[in-house]
Amino acid sequence: MKKILIAIAAGAILLASASAQILERRSVQNTLYTGFGLPYNPGEEDGHGKFNWVGILDTLQVRLDWEWFTMDGGLTWGLPLMLWDAKEIAFTNTGVTQFTFMGENRGADDCDEGYSHYINFVVRPFKNFEAGVGTHLNWQVGPAPQLGALPWMPLAHVVQGDFEEGAPDGSGVKGRFDYAYKWADRALGLRYTIGFDNAKNHYLQLGVALPDGSASNHFTINTAMELKPIDLLTVAVAYRHTGKKHRGGQLYTGLELDFTQNFNIQAWFGLNGIGLDKDGDIAGDKMWGTGVAVYIKFGKLPLWIKPEVGISDYIYKDYSLALYTGARIQWDITKAMHLGAWTSFAWGADDKRWKDQNGGFIFNIRPDFTFDINDRHSISAVFEYESTRIPSDDRLNRFCFGFYWKFNRAF
Repeated sequence: MKKILIAIAAGAILLASASAQILERRSVQNTLYTGFGLPYNPGEEDGHGKFNWVGILDTLQVRLDWEWFTMDGGLTWGLPLMLWDAKEIAFTNTGVTQFTFMGENRGADDCDEGYSHYINFVVRPFKNFEAGVGTHLNWQVGPAPQLGALPWMPLAHVVQGDFEEGAPDGSGVKGRFDYAYKWADRALGLRYTIGFDNAKNHYLQLGVALPDGSASNHFTINTAMELKPIDLLTVAVAYRHTGKKHRGGQLYTGLELDFTQNFNIQAWFGLNGIGLDKDGDIAGDKMWGTGVAVYIKFGKLPLWIKPEVGISDYIYKDYSLALYTGARIQWDITKAMHLGAWTSFAWGADDKRWKDQNGGFIFNIRPDFTFDINDRHSISAVFEYESTRIPSDDRLNRFCFGFYWKFNRAF
């Protein structure tokens, strides 16, 4: 039984169902978080303020199913003390998480305008066809850099080493790449799945989406395809069109090779800024990125590791390429106790126009421990440390120690 549970847990992390939304089944889930530490503060000369308490943050999610109709939604609320002074505190709907406390940004990846609330509606009028509309559909194809989990959950971590466009102080650390594998998020999406066997282990999925156009101010359309012809192979292609005046077209391709239950290889490639001028945009819209990840489970041991490495580069001539590497390791001590960690490095993306500045460097480590009280309740303790060198060669160090209580009940 223990081996089965471990295999299910690993599979859920690595091979999330293409049909999954935020919640994968009819259920109610609540995640309560609080944390302490040395936060990032852009108003301080050294980039961080005094040791303090992030507050109390709570995320409630509910999914309901009625035969051919599904509705799910979520709301994050609480007392975010890091955003209020001692004379003015309030319980409020908020997008604050431990990533905000650390000066990081996960909102752009997990929900177009942040993650303080979302709602989705999905209908299945006939077999193998789904139509969905929502603010966080989370429909995606193929592999991509590891997210770990949604940003309000204990297994969440920085993406691509947190090597993103713009350092925490806005001084210009660059290198993070936005892959277009998530083709229907804040959108109206349609998809059809053709199963090649009764269990749909082998399939072809076709998708099209009309994304939110508030950023591009004109009609755009996204398309996607995922094919699994045999047990070994899964391939995926997606294209997001955001318009010349915004970020250009975005092409994604992904490949997954499942050799055994203990060994898996994933690879991805993306090209952004399609349709922009030759030199693109110095903000980083015209660039490419690629990466590969390997999942290894150590035989009968309840231990697995998933390292990954990625490269991104700007077509704009004055920037050099950037490199990141990261890994997730997890050891299931017992059926109820799980110990793991994420760590990553990222560096590069020099701007050749500035002779007195270096490219950025970021190191992040995030160990975690989870205890499953029963099949509904679990508690987690997470520590995170991050050190950043920005192009001016200033160094920012920050850390956070947090606790999570998760309740999940299917009905």
